[in-house]
Amino acid sequence: MTRRLVVSSAGLINTYGAAGYNALLGKLNQMSGSTSGGTTALHILDDTSNMAKHGFSPASSSSADDLRSALRPLLETGDTVAIIGDQRCFPAHSVPNPVSDRSIDPDDQILTDNPYGDLAGNPPSNCTQPEISVGRIAAGSSDSVDDLAALLDWMAQPSMRTGYVEITSRQWQDTSSFVMAALASAERVFVSPDARITAGNAANLDCKFLYCNLHGFASGGPWMGYDPALALPVPAVVPAAFQSIYVSGTVCFTEACYGLATSQMPTNSSCALSLLAAGAKAIIGATGLAYGTATVNATDLIDADAMAKGFFNNALTPGESVGNCIQAARQLLASTSSATDPFVKKTLLEFQLLGDPSYVLS
Repeated sequence: MTRRLVVSSAGLINTYGAAGYNALLGKLNQMSGSTSGGTTALHILDDTSNMAKHGFSPASSSSADDLRSALRPLLETGDTVAIIGDQRCFPAHSVPNPVSDRSIDPDDQILTDNPYGDLAGNPPSNCTQPEISVGRIAAGSSDSVDDLAALLDWMAQPSMRTGYVEITSRQWQDTSSFVMAALASAERVFVSPDARITAGNAANLDCKFLYCNLHGFASGGPWMGYDPALALPVPAVVPAAFQSIYVSGTVCFTEACYGLATSQMPTNSSCALSLLAAGAKAIIGATGLAYGTATVNATDLIDADAMAKGFFNNALTPGESVGNCIQAARQLLASTSSATDPFVKKTLLEFQLLGDPSYVLS
């Protein structure tokens, strides 16, 4: 098994400048080599000399298609891929939304990193079950290269977190409790709009596993619950609540719509980026509008809820990695759903990982 760190030199230089790129490259080179868990390899996919070391040609441009073409020959079964940098540094694939009705789903396109883990050469829009686990380690749009380097330092540190926290909107409380049936305890469940997590009570987030079944918006900001009295969404957890003293080492699965819509987003406006900057090991979420279980059938899990349950069920298995748990969750959803269901296909494409897929959960 090889943990593959992949970058685009052009993307990093355009974003952070030549000096920033060289400083980051020094840290990435230090991370390469043999480790107790296997081998870490650095691939600069558009660099001729780096790619020649592995016997392959570099990407001809920094487009998603060309970077994917350069990466695929390097991959072997059991590998993991960690993309370094945000969309400016290393673009995700933009694929058509399988849900065609714009009256219920405004997303014309979906951003997905799945094609970077596909070994078969499927069209990007069909990469619902990539064989290789892919994650992305990305700083916010206003962050410096030092901030990105700090994320790599967080990834290398061991986690001592224990326990579970659930934050859910009241109308989804029954479904949420079923998703987390193996871990739930009443004193660690926060229900919006009754509860709200802010910087002032951030200690409530001290946990190993964080599950957020909340609303989210493409504009970023808090993950939201819903207040039926106001008939409006209300903040349930705000970006400032994610502090390293409580969430460094945490693994989060969020079902919020646009929970991982981090492109062009500053860290302090994004819950996901704030979590990563505070030292969270992994955040799994959707890059677009997400779908879940109908309230009247609270235990008949579909789409994002089924993905969440599949992830956490596997996360309790000793020795499992984040990437393997996501793979298992995708496989479970696909095996229990119609292959032609556009909502399922969108779920499989849009749920992505912010973090290192090789991270072992226990």
